[in-house]
Amino acid sequence: MNLIGLTDTKLAALYRQVSNEVERRARIAANGHDAAALVHGNEMAKRALVVAAAGGHSLLLVGPANCGKSMLRAVALELGLGQTFEARPCPCGNYSNPCAGCSCTAPQIERHVQKFPVADITVEVVRPPEREMRSSGTTLAEMRKQIEAKTDHSALDLDDVTSGLLRTAVVELGVDPDVRRRIIAVARTIANLDRRERIEAPHLMEAINYRGFVR
Repeated sequence: MNLIGLTDTKLAALYRQVSNEVERRARIAANGHDAAALVHGNEMAKRALVVAAAGGHSLLLVGPANCGKSMLRAVALELGLGQTFEARPCPCGNYSNPCAGCSCTAPQIERHVQKFPVADITVEVVRPPEREMRSSGTTLAEMRKQIEAKTDHSALDLDDVTSGLLRTAVVELGVDPDVRRRIIAVARTIANLDRRERIEAPHLMEAINYRGFVR
């Protein structure tokens, strides 16, 4: 299929078809079970799902094949999160995978990452080690409980320490105004999950960490 020759309307229709198929397969994989409990390890990814669902943020899951991305997408559906995307970290999918070698060059990886969908939160999903396969970790019910307990504060002002952290991130990560806005919005959600009236340094740092794959 020649994607370059497709109109925006046809590309949008193709995207919907692909998304619907991914969601269908995710539901089949869960098969009525607690989808979160079926994902071993990857607690940071589950935490990112909680933050995304609590604030209605878009989410990008990055990881190799068979690491749990589709199952996490099933969790996102259960939490009512619509804007959830999946991507491999490089063309071959093995970048940063200790169990397989990556054959991609740095320019190839850079071009690949530049094609990632724009999302408020980007989190890495990994294949869990054997020791983590014995425990299910955070369940769907626990994730829902965290979301239900959040507050609804809306203040976006930052104290001097938190403002300094944000300025440093803007410089070191080359953050543009749109990304800066996304970081603050995600930090606000994290503060609400922490039941805090103001955004504090730990909330901002977590939000910044969700920009790890963004170049």
